[in-house]
Amino acid sequence: WYQRRVRVLLEESLCEGGGVELWGAHSGGNEYWVSLSRGSGEGKEDLVRVVVKPSMSTVYLGDTQVDGAFEELTKRDTFHMKVVFEGDEARLVINGEDQGETAKLSFPIGAVSYVLCEGEPWQRVKLPKPRQAFQSYARYPINQLGVGDVITFTGKHRPGLSATSANINIDDHNRILHVAIRPASSVIVLNTMSGGGWMSEIRAPIPQEMVNCGQFDMFVMVNEDALDIEFSPDGDNGNVFLQMSMPHRLPYNKATEIQFVDFNDDFWCELELQDGSLFSKELTH
Repeated sequence: WYQRRVRVLLEESLCEGGGVELWGAHSGGNEYWVSLSRGSGEGKEDLVRVVVKPSMSTVYLGDTQVDGAFEELTKRDTFHMKVVFEGDEARLVINGEDQGETAKLSFPIGAVSYVLCEGEPWQRVKLPKPRQAFQSYARYPINQLGVGDVITFTGKHRPGLSATSANINIDDHNRILHVAIRPASSVIVLNTMSGGGWMSEIRAPIPQEMVNCGQFDMFVMVNEDALDIEFSPDGDNGNVFLQMSMPHRLPYNKATEIQFVDFNDDFWCELELQDGSLFSKELTH
């Protein structure tokens, strides 16, 4: 949506450790901002506000000028911004980089009722969703994928396991992405299934960092030419230890579901869809 002002209501209360994500495309010299707020009119209160001032090449988080943030925001055609909450403070993350400044929150985060985006650059906002139970033998319907979407898978490396996989499917005979993790063979395999037949594989050895880190995150990012896959330790997503890429062989916007193959039900433990829907469980060992 390219509108001057967009107000998005929260479906789920914000909580510590959570955040709001936004995507945009910086353009021109007009100021733009986003606020997390409650109330309206004279009673409107902002929990925190992020303001971008192109004429001054500056970004403010609350009243704090964030050095280097404008350069990070404008070094790509599009940007990804996240406002993260810890205790009574907010942090700003741009393009995956923590900007190193915090702002005091003006009231409890659970009282925020909407996000307000002002200005032309904003394209999309992702808000928290209720956490739901994860079952690795279930199938998870997804909305139509578009460029810029990210799906996050969390798992725990199991030495000696023959194989497990995560799949993004059009249907049972057409899979736009098949990620097979084979600990016993120490290899990760990417592939595509078209009309029931497998295409050529893309392989990479399992990094020692995956073996050592316990739980890991796997990010699948939709780009114009490919699905890009990054692996990093869970909770330390700036420390990417493996990058892979699957060129588009089937139309990604036809994908309908996520499917796992995990016969022991002990490898995958969390799935976050591109709309913020979150499914999780605790692994027993």
